Amino acid sequence: MKQRGTRLAMVAGFSLLAASTLMAEETDIQGLYKKKCAMCHKADGKGYAAMKTPDFTSKDWQASRTDEQLIETTTKGKAPMPEFGKQLKPEEIKALITDVVRKFVE
Repeated sequence: MKQRGTRLAMVAGFSLLAASTLMAEETDIQGLYKKKCAMCHKADGKGYAAMKTPDFTSKDWQASRTDEQLIETTTKGKAPMPEFGKQLKPEEIKALITDVVRKFVE
């Protein structure tokens, strides 16, 4: 009976650790967006009309581009946007698109 309680406590502990790790990764990506993207695309994703940055909250804009297109643009840049392929890992760029940019319309 004592072993069962110990095992249950260990499973619960590992579950909490895994959940906190996932939350930390999501927070890291949001922090990365704020650090690298928000200055031009705004924290709320609406962009700046004067800079002609896209409105990530627009369903039409979102529907008109694939994840692959956005990943390529972020990686290679497209004037006036700089390339981020040398600053960020491919998995960070993908997460920025799928976990931040795409979620502005949810």
